[in-house]
Amino acid sequence: MPDGELLEKGGDLSGAKMVSIIPHPDALMLPRHDFVGLPFVRRFARGFVRGMGGGMKEYVHCIVCQDFRIYIRSLDGSVLITPPDYELYL
Repeated sequence: MPDGELLEKGGDLSGAKMVSIIPHPDALMLPRHDFVGLPFVRRFARGFVRGMGGGMKEYVHCIVCQDFRIYIRSLDGSVLITPPDYELYL
């Protein structure tokens, strides 16, 4: 935040100067993602069950900006940028 406060929980990013998605230390292969100077609005994460009858779960982190959304997959760190009203389903 502009005053140097770090937000580790919560969804409101209004006024944030930088947003980072930092992988858990056990996830050695995933890259860190830093976004700076964008018009941030909020963030959220969504879990998906892959396959019938349960299967492996995948989490997607989303950073909502004024004009677009940034989706980051937790399994491989890939990034998808979409229109602001796009809902991702796997």
